[in-house]
Amino acid sequence: MVMINMSSKVVLITGCSSGIGLETAIECAKEGHTVFATMWNLNKKSELEKRIKKEKLERIKILELDVSDSSSIVNAIASIVRQTQKIDVLFNNAGYRLVGSLEDITINEIREQINTNLMGPMHLTQTVLPHMKHGEEPGLIINMSAIAGKVGFPLSTSYCVSKFGIEGFTDSLRREVMKKNVNVCLIEAGIVHTKFFDNIKITELSSESEYAKDTLKMVTRLKKIINSQKWTMPEDVAKKVIEIINENGKKVRYVIGPDAEFLINATYHFRDDYVKMDEAIKEIMRDYLE
Repeated sequence: MVMINMSSKVVLITGCSSGIGLETAIECAKEGHTVFATMWNLNKKSELEKRIKKEKLERIKILELDVSDSSSIVNAIASIVRQTQKIDVLFNNAGYRLVGSLEDITINEIREQINTNLMGPMHLTQTVLPHMKHGEEPGLIINMSAIAGKVGFPLSTSYCVSKFGIEGFTDSLRREVMKKNVNVCLIEAGIVHTKFFDNIKITELSSESEYAKDTLKMVTRLKKIINSQKWTMPEDVAKKVIEIINENGKKVRYVIGPDAEFLINATYHFRDDYVKMDEAIKEIMRDYLE
């Protein structure tokens, strides 16, 4: 059984092999929380292990959890609860981006994208909820969203659908459990400089379709943007998660990054004025590519 300081929280984080998940696990442990840092492939745990050793952190336990696999979810939560009897905070962070036109995406590719980015967090949250409703302090669900949960981008249909879904999931669940001792919120991020963009998947049919040039152009742009290192860093998101935990998710939405603030504000101001909205997207793309 894991020994828990009663003043600390038990924090479960998905997608911890690198980037946002890894940095958040580190920050939470530094804050004195007991962290279950999960990833779908334990062969990718070396980077986190090095950080744990370097920073002499003893409150992080690495655990296998594939959010697209129901049995993996059930087994992981059972293991955590056996050790701690509770889960105070769940950070649904794992996900990936599929690039390609709707005509090129196979049904299986769509299923995999939605299964990982939307169904996975929903199933994981469903499994965790019974173990966080009865504590002295409210439980906390934090969902990782993005600009793509507010703005539809071309050649990213299934990814945007998954993030729009996370937004609706968050709003609905928040109202559902607000009187059940659980708070629900999300982070709406812009570009974050992580390996997320190294792991972009391209639809299988894109190379030979009429969208081939457009798809290649999109991927090239994304690589240029992420290599600029001028936007949000994963450490910034980790610090935001600590802020959310400290105030127990008192807000529903936490926007991070100047690009996210700009585009999300544009969606509120322009609403269905697609001419102005398209101009706003062009403006931020110019900033991205400078």
